[in-house]
Order: sequence, then C-alpha cells, then structure tokens
Amino acid sequence: MLNRAHLCGKIAALALCGAAWFAGRNANAVQNFKVSDYGGGHQIWFEAEDFDERDPDEVYKLGDAEGALDPSDGAFGDIVTNAGGDGWLLYRFDISKARGSAGDWRFIGRIINPNNHSDWLWVLGADGDEIPDAKPAFVRPDHIIFENNSPTWTWRTDGDFGADGGTVNELQTGENVMMIWTRGSSLEDQYDVFMWADDLAFTPTDDDYINADEKSALDVQAEAKLTTTWADMKR
Repeated sequence: MLNRAHLCGKIAALALCGAAWFAGRNANAVQNFKVSDYGGGHQIWFEAEDFDERDPDEVYKLGDAEGALDPSDGAFGDIVTNAGGDGWLLYRFDISKARGSAGDWRFIGRIINPNNHSDWLWVLGADGDEIPDAKPAFVRPDHIIFENNSPTWTWRTDGDFGADGGTVNELQTGENVMMIWTRGSSLEDQYDVFMWADDLAFTPTDDDYINADEKSALDVQAEAKLTTTWADMKR
C-alpha cells in the first residue's frame, strides 16, 4: 500500500509527465467540438474557423480575426470565407468522441450562401486512401456541397438543390479527415458551424448546437492519459 509521502511523490511525477506529454504531443484534431445524441443518433459539431490546416495561399480566411468579412448577425463566433482564389480547408475529427462508429454519416453546414457559390467535399477513405497534395478530380454530384441559395443562416443538409450530393459519406471508426476544396465559393459565403450525423434524416437547429455537450481535445486526451497513469500508479 502507498503511504502518504509516497502517494504525493507519485502524484507530482504524474503531473510532470502529463505536462511533458501535452507539450510534446502534436494536436491532430479540431481542438474544440461538441457532441450530442439527439433522436438516438450521434452527432459531432465543430466551428468552421477551427480548421486544422489550410492551403499555403490561405485562400480561406477568418472573417473577423483576419479582416476578410464581418460575420453576419447570429454567427456563433467567427466565420470562414473565401477571400478569392482556389484553395482548401482540412479538418480532423473523431466520431468515437460522440460514441459513433463506422458507417454512413451526413455532413451538414450552418452557412450563408446567397448566390449558389458551392464547394467540393473530400473525405479520407471514402474518396481516397491518402490526403491529396493536389486538387483531386471531382465529380458532380458525388462531391458537391452547398449547391443552393441560403441568404440567411441555414443548416444545409443537402448538397445539390435537395439531393444529397457530397453530403453522405462512409466514415471510419475513430479519427476522420475531411477537406473542403474551392468550386465557386467567394466573399459572399460564410461558413459558421460544421457537423456530422449518423442519422441521415437529422435536421439540426441552433438550439441543438447550443445545447450539445462541449468538449475539447485536451480534455479528452487528459482523461485517457490520467486513467492509464492512475492504473499504473496503483500497481
């Protein structure tokens, strides 16, 4: 059995190890996200500005933080817009954090797109086994998203004027990678919140997003690490 001094030493060592582990670890997924289980399904939500990577020319820019475009009233924080050109955004997200598993999931975006300036969606696994270095060949309707007119904030569940387009994709258990590539987006477009749902009929609302459970990648990693190290300490 551990005496008090021994236990305190173990806890101090654990804190130091945890700090070093976090400092040295490369964060590979969106850092802030929400999860929910509305309607008995599984949903994971993240804000568009929390992308992991973007093209070297930074065609897609933050509306407020980078002075590209003032977000319209009602935005949840900042927005992403296309400041002009051909580029991409990349997001890593882990559906297991929402207790989801492999299968068909629908991509949904809370956007403003008044004049049908759509983009393409590419998903690792469903569309290729490696993250592309150059723009892939896209096919309509398989990859198209946001092909519609949305003059005010709208949760777009369709990809091509009422049809699925590129919104339904087979996701993998655990971490997934999605990329948005330019098709026709412009400064008229505002991307606010993205989400994935394994109930293909799920239609989100603003309240659904507000009331979803907030998570952070560091919280999830800390929980897993502490569970492991505490078990080791008790040996």
